[in-house]
Amino acid sequence: MKDFFSKRNNQLIFSFIVIFIIAIGMQSIQVFNKNLFLGYDWNFHYNRFYDAAQQIKEGNFQYFISMYGFSQTGRIVNAIYGPVFAYVQGLVLLVCGSWLKYQLISNFLITFLSMGAMFFLLVKNKIRVFICLPLSVLYSTFYLIQSWTFNQALGSWGAVILPLGVLAGVHFITSSHYFKDIFFLSLVMSLAIQIHLLTAFFLTIILSVFFIVGLIQTNDKLSLFTSVLIAAVVTVCMTANAWYPLIETNFENDLLRPFVEWNMEASAVKLSLQGPLSNLSITVFSLFVTQFILLVFIVPNNLNKIVIILAFVFFIMSSRLIPWNEIAQIYPSVTIIQFPSRLLLPALSFITLGIALSFETLMQKGGNRKQCTKYSLYCLLLCLCFIGLKMHYDSSVERLQFWKSDSLQATTENLEFKTNNKTLLRKSFDKINDLGKPLELMVKPTSDYLPVLNKELAFDDDFHPYGEYKSAIINNSMNDDLNKSVKNNRLVLTWESNSREETLMPIIVYKRTQVTLNGKELSKKEIKKNRIGALLIHPQKGTNSLHIEYNTSNLFYCMLFITIISWFVFCYLWLRNKFSKSLS
Repeated sequence: MKDFFSKRNNQLIFSFIVIFIIAIGMQSIQVFNKNLFLGYDWNFHYNRFYDAAQQIKEGNFQYFISMYGFSQTGRIVNAIYGPVFAYVQGLVLLVCGSWLKYQLISNFLITFLSMGAMFFLLVKNKIRVFICLPLSVLYSTFYLIQSWTFNQALGSWGAVILPLGVLAGVHFITSSHYFKDIFFLSLVMSLAIQIHLLTAFFLTIILSVFFIVGLIQTNDKLSLFTSVLIAAVVTVCMTANAWYPLIETNFENDLLRPFVEWNMEASAVKLSLQGPLSNLSITVFSLFVTQFILLVFIVPNNLNKIVIILAFVFFIMSSRLIPWNEIAQIYPSVTIIQFPSRLLLPALSFITLGIALSFETLMQKGGNRKQCTKYSLYCLLLCLCFIGLKMHYDSSVERLQFWKSDSLQATTENLEFKTNNKTLLRKSFDKINDLGKPLELMVKPTSDYLPVLNKELAFDDDFHPYGEYKSAIINNSMNDDLNKSVKNNRLVLTWESNSREETLMPIIVYKRTQVTLNGKELSKKEIKKNRIGALLIHPQKGTNSLHIEYNTSNLFYCMLFITIISWFVFCYLWLRNKFSKSLS
């Protein structure tokens, strides 16, 4: 057995098996109880994925407006919020066939992939495998990473991308063959942009720091600068489908930005042994304290110094040590991050790498106490792992109790229940042929990216976007009379009317939304909207039909073509490069 584990390849295979088993084991509560974990963001993202799934299933593709999700309102969400990721998740949902199976698979994936990404980062930094393994498992147990599991917070997918981004940054300092890193750097940034823009923003800051340090240290500044420039151009081409719609729709419409959190300090990190979300858990706190203590016994190398500094900078910025409320009042643009606790995610990636580098340095030191030190460190890591896994189990049990209760989830704020039959609500998530049922029975008003009359409304105390959306869309009396369907990539609404009075329709209209009422296409001057972009029309007496479609710009099609071609070229060159290496 000792000979088996002495070989690095065997260690890697064993680690992969352990990671796979633990990732499955962390879903045990759901597997045995067949329950869902419903958090504050499930309704928003599940509407996104359901819309993408139905587009794939029925072959009615509409890149911009929602024809199936969000109560079939014609809202623009996926096009400017991780479009490719939404379609991938929609495909997974179709394959799974029910929300219960989908959640099990997606929770497993984020757990397994976050472990794998951190393990990859540590191994590539030449950390011994049996340090990499427990730290990778510990990393995936952090509540901020598992926030997708419990709250469906999309930012948690950044936990998969960030370790890879940190590795790309490390290459600026440790590598002397910069052009070989173009593929990896381009891939990481492209994935970040396609999945979550805030993660891409964090990565840009992180990579900029490593780039500046690398530029100072290297003697081949031109090669480093040129390789990064090429990677940036490649990334722009590979993500044109994501950034161009964001620019176009914002330029043509006054889009309401996501929820503005002025009391930012309320969501900043504080020390707590129990509340795991916006508080500092015992495992995270232990890592930072351990790293601080280790600095007494080791002299960190340059890479470790940078990693430790970045870890503590992001940690402090995520905490209540920063006067976030005062800063937000002076510089309102900082509210784009919404919750300072999100800055803890990059800190976790850095502190995990920093601990690994520090442990490796300590273990390499000679002396009679080397073996004792080695086993002591292993015991510490294993204890932290067990504590992390125990906290994940406790959080799972807590969410199970919510599922069994009348509320079904931890918070029901702004959530509209269309039925009081909780058994029916629970069963709706397991329906195979009607994935939209729970989204019909549980509706939540969200105002992200609505085409408001004026962006300044977001800062108006008298403007309540959730309330206006609830009134105009969710509780609109027209919902009882409308028959909605999707035909030839268009949303079709039919109903009977007894009058020609102005009627508020539960449909959101953007500048490029094409509206056809009773066979007549309405001009831009004829289209009337309320403050959040809901359509106002004058129906005719008797049968009415309303057709909604989106007039996609030719420039977007060009950008989409560039994106597709770029990915094909990228994959071809990457495979050719790998194949030529294997032959040589």
